[in-house]
Amino acid sequence: MGETRPVPGEAAALDGWLHSRRLVLLKTLLTRAERARLPAAASRAFRDHWALLEDAEHHDSAAARHALGYPAAGNWLAGALAAPPGDGFVAALAGLGTLAAAVATAAGCDFRTVLTTHDERLTLPGLGSLATPASRVRMEARGDTVTFVPEEGRPTSLPREGLRGPQTPPPWHPLNPLNPLGPLPGAPALLDDQDPHLAQETGRAGLAGLLPARVTAPEEAYEWRELWTRALDLLREADPERATEVATLVRAVVPVLWKPDGRASATRLAAPWAVLTTLPQTPEEMAEVLVHEVQHSKLAVLGGVVQLNSESAEAVYRVGWRSDPRPLGAVVQGTYAHLALADLWGRLARRASATPAERAAARRRAADYGAQVDHALFLLLGSGQLTRQGTEFVEGMRHRYQRLRSPAGLAAAGDAAASAGAQHTEAAGAHHTEGAVGRLTNRHFG
Repeated sequence: MGETRPVPGEAAALDGWLHSRRLVLLKTLLTRAERARLPAAASRAFRDHWALLEDAEHHDSAAARHALGYPAAGNWLAGALAAPPGDGFVAALAGLGTLAAAVATAAGCDFRTVLTTHDERLTLPGLGSLATPASRVRMEARGDTVTFVPEEGRPTSLPREGLRGPQTPPPWHPLNPLNPLGPLPGAPALLDDQDPHLAQETGRAGLAGLLPARVTAPEEAYEWRELWTRALDLLREADPERATEVATLVRAVVPVLWKPDGRASATRLAAPWAVLTTLPQTPEEMAEVLVHEVQHSKLAVLGGVVQLNSESAEAVYRVGWRSDPRPLGAVVQGTYAHLALADLWGRLARRASATPAERAAARRRAADYGAQVDHALFLLLGSGQLTRQGTEFVEGMRHRYQRLRSPAGLAAAGDAAASAGAQHTEAAGAHHTEGAVGRLTNRHFG
């Protein structure tokens, strides 16, 4: 994995590691709930929702596993485990109901349960949301039909498969698929602007200044789909293996806002395979964002399996893509992502359809990222903080970088381009690496 290139069996291994991590966190939540003095109603609801989750796993383990791996499930789990004792924890546990209902729906179970709404919406992660002023909704699934019955409201019945359909009428609001007919493997990625647990962290400290954004018009969703499709077309031309990796691993693209006219992207440790990003301006920017954040997701999952480095509060490092000091774990994350971008831009420069100007610009970008990686590898290997597995991992990165430095790789761009790119990075400010797109990603890994 250290070389950043997709390898056979890697996606399956990552899926298995993430699933194991989700099960461990769910078990931790169960233990905490059993030890807490929950009110009788909250205790009954928790037991019912837990049983529904178990039923879904028994009914169709593969479908349940896939639904449980959806990024929004990770956001809820992280929030629930961090909730303070008492009323805060009780309120957080209500999210198990919507997660269990989404997993059971995906697994094809017949069930009946009562769920709690949030901000006049009942949101099922990975599916969509029901707009309702009711505080509670009874949800029933029988065969191919799902029915929502709000308290003192009119029932809404939909085909089970129709929950994902783009033509579903209100009050149900499905998530927008980005590639419903895509030729690449993997489930269709979703444009997810409905995660209530992410929205709870909208403070400037919670998401490092990023604010979740809603897609309110059909033309906005169309613009996102066009960028997604054209970015994957670009990746297929330049790097088919990377295109397959992105299409296989990315489960959700989450629109966010930053400062006016600013562009940024991020990955959350708790929610791998979700790409949080402002709207890129070009397919090239979108391709870069997707490749960059997929690498962060891969390391987020890997970090639950092996420890790559030991952390020290006193050990901070300065890297080319940030002007503020970074802990070593963030340097590992940034080096890994920027190495993949150096590889990406080198391949974009070699596209048969690239114009001379595009080819020269891509080589400059590759050289810029390569110079940043070169310095970061020096810091990592000399830090004394890498574990045995971490040293092996970073040596893999160094091996890939040396291959990129061959005449067919970064060296063709020249030292002048690397210097110009480094100056451009420093001018970007303390929180972002500017270029095609800004970054807030590393803030979530430090």
